[in-house]
Amino acid sequence: MSEARPRTPRGTRTRTRLRDAAREAFAERGYAGARVEDIVSRAGVSHGTFYTYFENKAAALDALIDVTAGDLMRVLDEPWEGPDGAAAVEGVLDRFVTVFVDHADVIGTWLEASAHEAHFRARLREVRGGYVRRVAEALEPVLSASSHQPSIAAAALVAMVEGTATQGIVVRDPEERATVVRTLTSLWLGGLIRLAEDAG
Repeated sequence: MSEARPRTPRGTRTRTRLRDAAREAFAERGYAGARVEDIVSRAGVSHGTFYTYFENKAAALDALIDVTAGDLMRVLDEPWEGPDGAAAVEGVLDRFVTVFVDHADVIGTWLEASAHEAHFRARLREVRGGYVRRVAEALEPVLSASSHQPSIAAAALVAMVEGTATQGIVVRDPEERATVVRTLTSLWLGGLIRLAEDAG
């Protein structure tokens, strides 16, 4: 997807306004139902201005995915170590779930678009593959003496968190979300202990 990068602060603000308007339009109408007209009317700009920054609505969704993917990878690039291993894992999961909650509308649009367009399926595989690899790296020391592959364990553990978040179980209420994170942490740690104990 092609898009123009702004050359001025004003251009950056306009592009951000368009991206935010696209997010609103996709959340309200879905990817298939949203039109460029819906985006420009929300942003208060002309069609010409939209096409200055984005080739089409797919390019606008790509820009939203860039932000979401960046936030996911930043969480996973933070340290996993600490004096209390369980607390460290819970902290990572809490940040991971928070990104899913904060970007739930974008992720929902992305999943919808990926069901119909190969480009968005490929982006989903690419981004998911990136954070599964990062989790696998963190699991390598734990599973090195076992008969289990860190990449398989990572894919399963990530799917647990991703599935929980995308099915709407993770809510915005902090107390309820904390309960979800504690449950996910217990499942991750329990599963990892069992895998680590299995020397094959």
